[in-house]
Amino acid sequence: MAQALQQAYGDKPLVRLYDKGVPALKNVVGLPFCDIGFAVQGEHLIVVATEDNLLKGAAAQAMQCANIRFGFAQTQSLI
Repeated sequence: MAQALQQAYGDKPLVRLYDKGVPALKNVVGLPFCDIGFAVQGEHLIVVATEDNLLKGAAAQAMQCANIRFGFAQTQSLI
């Protein structure tokens, strides 16, 4: 699973991957990051993603889109 997440999101500057365990909301509050982690419990795979929806869900997402549209780094003015 770690390899699949790394392949999918490893080059995304605003995605932080956890090698072990799941992320906590307190680690993304006020930040433009989406943290993704996973845990295995028996036969179940649990994947958890956390983001500050007030930031990443609105203003920061708009800023990231504008950066991409106008050729700036995705993280310009965000981190």
